[in-house]
Amino acid sequence: MKLNAKTFTKLTASLAFMGLAASSFANNAVIKLRVIETTDIHAYYTAYDYLKDQPVYHYGFTRAASLIKEARAQAVNSVLVDNGDLIQGGLIGTWAVDNNFKDFSIHPAYIGFKALNYDVSNLGNHEFNYGLPYLDRVVDSAQKTAGIPVINANVYDAKTGKNYYTPYIIKETTLTDENGNKHQVKIGYIGFTPPQILQWDAEKLTGKVTVKPIVQSAEEFIPKMKAEGAEVIIAVPHSGIGQVNPSSSLFANQVINLTRVPGIDAVMFGHSHGVFPSEEYANVKGADIKRGLINGVPSVMPGRWADHIGIVDLVLVQQADGKFKADLKQSVGFARPIYDVKNRQPLVEEDAELVKVYADTHKHVLKYANAPLGKLNDNIYGYLALYQDDPAVKLVNQIQLETLKAWVAQNPQYKDYKLVSAAAPFKFGERHNDPTNFTAVDKGTFAFRNVPDLYVYPNTYAVVEVSGKELKDWAECSTGVYNTIYPESKERQELINYRGFRTYNYDVLYGVTYQIDVTKNPKLDSRCRPTRTLNSGRIVNMTYNGEEIKDNDKFLVATNNYRANSGMFPGTGTNKVVYLALETSQEVIANHIKELASKNQPVALDRTVNWSFVPVPNGDQLNVVIFSAPDDKAVNYALNNSVWSLTKLGLDYAGFQEYKIDLSNYQPEKQYK
Repeated sequence: MKLNAKTFTKLTASLAFMGLAASSFANNAVIKLRVIETTDIHAYYTAYDYLKDQPVYHYGFTRAASLIKEARAQAVNSVLVDNGDLIQGGLIGTWAVDNNFKDFSIHPAYIGFKALNYDVSNLGNHEFNYGLPYLDRVVDSAQKTAGIPVINANVYDAKTGKNYYTPYIIKETTLTDENGNKHQVKIGYIGFTPPQILQWDAEKLTGKVTVKPIVQSAEEFIPKMKAEGAEVIIAVPHSGIGQVNPSSSLFANQVINLTRVPGIDAVMFGHSHGVFPSEEYANVKGADIKRGLINGVPSVMPGRWADHIGIVDLVLVQQADGKFKADLKQSVGFARPIYDVKNRQPLVEEDAELVKVYADTHKHVLKYANAPLGKLNDNIYGYLALYQDDPAVKLVNQIQLETLKAWVAQNPQYKDYKLVSAAAPFKFGERHNDPTNFTAVDKGTFAFRNVPDLYVYPNTYAVVEVSGKELKDWAECSTGVYNTIYPESKERQELINYRGFRTYNYDVLYGVTYQIDVTKNPKLDSRCRPTRTLNSGRIVNMTYNGEEIKDNDKFLVATNNYRANSGMFPGTGTNKVVYLALETSQEVIANHIKELASKNQPVALDRTVNWSFVPVPNGDQLNVVIFSAPDDKAVNYALNNSVWSLTKLGLDYAGFQEYKIDLSNYQPEKQYK
C-alpha cells in the first residue's frame, strides 16, 4: 500500500499517541525489559527470626526469591539488581563477621545471589560498618567466587584518588523484541552510597577513602557510560528520595535530584526502608505514585528486609541507528510485597531452592544464636518504650554507663565530668510497618541471640563531651518523636509522630532525670534544627543527682559511633568525640553479661525511674491514641505495666494494637512491678 503524506502523518500521530516512535515502526523492534530490585536485605536471608527462634512470614530473602522468580516468569526479558545494606543487620550477618570466612568461601549474601543469578550488586552505607578489610573480602567473594559484579561510583581511595570500587559496568545483554527477534543491547549499571559513611564510620574510613556527592558523581560518569555505548542506564543509588536541592549535596537522600541527571532510564533506590510508589510519597513534588515515576523517570524503592521486591518495566524502542532507547512515557515502576499487612497473611511461600542453599548457614546460625551468656533476673520487654521509662532501653543504658565509668577511671582527666548514657528503642515497629518488631527477652538464660534483640545495630561504642545546654537540647531533639497534644481538642490525636520522626532516633538519657511536656511544641525538628515555633520546649525539670543542670556543666555521654560522628544531635560531631572503641555496642553488652556470669551474678535491672511525661490535667477527656505489639504477651504487659491508664482498642491498618491513653492518670507504682 502506498502512503501519501496526509495518511503517513495520521499514522505517525497514532503511533505517537500509543507511545511508539516512528523509528520503532520502521525498524519493527520494541523490547520490554523488566528490572527487578531488592534492597536493604540487612542479612535477613532466611525467613526466620533468630532472636525469637521462630519462622516469620513478613520478611526474608527466601520468600522474596519466590516473588523474584514469579516476576521473571512474567517477562520475556529481565535483569536483577541489589541496592545494598546487604551484609549487616540480621544475626546471619553478625555470625558471618565473627566467623570471618572460616566456614564459607562466599559470603552468605552472595550464595543466594549466585543461585538467583543477580546481574549486579551495589554497596550501601552499612556495608562499611565492619571496616574495609572485611568488606574487601566480601566483595572478592562476590566477584571472584560467586561471579556477581559489585559497583560503587562515589567512594575513592584516599591515597591514589582513584575509584575504590568499580564505578559502573556495561553488560551486553541478549534481549528479545516483541516479534521474537534477538538483539544485543548494552545495559549500564551505576551505584552510589551515602557520603555520610565518612561520618558514621569515621574511625574505620578516615584517611583510607573519600566520598563524593551522589549527584555530582552521576553527572561525571553518566556521559562516560553513554560514550562507551550504554543504551540503557540503570542507576542503583543507596539513597532515599530527599529534598529538591537540599542545603548540602552531601545529604544521603538524593533521588529526587538524581532523577534530573540526563541519561538515567531507571532508578532502583533504597536506604529509607520505605516503599515507593505508595501513598506515603503522594505529596512529594515530582512524584507520580500511580505510575512509579519521579520527575518522569521510572523509580522504585522496595522496603526492607526483603519484604518487597521492586520492579521497573521499561519499554525500549529501536532508533534509526539500530540502537535502543528507553521510552520513559511508556515505562512504569511498582513494588510487590511478600506479605498482606491488612489481612496479616503471607502472599508467597519460601523458595525451596533458596531454602536448600541456606540450610547449612541456618544450622550454623541457630547454634550461634542459642549460645548462653549469663542469667537475667527480669523480663526485658520494650512494648512501652516510647511511653515510659523502659527496661530494654534502661538495660542498654546501664551497661553503657558502667562502661563509661570504668573508662573514666582509666582516664582521670575526666574525673570531674558528669556521666550520662544515651540509648534508643531501636525496635519499635520500624516505620509503623512491622508489629512484631519489639524487644522481648524473657528472664532466665540470657543467650547471644538476646543481645541484638536489645541492640539491633553493630554500632561501635563511643563517648562524646557535651555541655549542659547541649545535653538538654539532645533531649529536646529526641522529643520530636511525639506529636503535639492539644488539651482543648476532643478529636483523635496520635501521640507518636511516625511519619516525621524515626523512632530509632529517640534517645533516652540515663544518669539524669527529666520530664517531657507533650502539650508543648517541639523546640527542635527531626534533624535537631530550631523550629522557632511558639510555646516550644518540652524538656522540664532536668536534674543531675538532684541538682539543676547549668548550661556550662561538663558532661560525657556514652553513645554509639553513628550518634557521636554524625553532628546531628547537639554536642555531637567528630570534634566532640573523646573515645571511639573498637568494640561494637553489641560486644560491650555481651562482654558485660559474660563478666557478671563469671562472678556468678545475674543481670539485674535498675528500677529507678528517670523520665516521664508531664501529666495532662484533662487527659481523661482526650482521645489520645498510642500503638504497640498485638500479641497476647505484649497486650498483657501493656495493660498491667503501663504507668498511664490504657483502654484497649482494635488493630490498626498495619496490625498494631491501638490503645487510648489517659495522660492525666499517672501510676508510678506500676513501673517495673
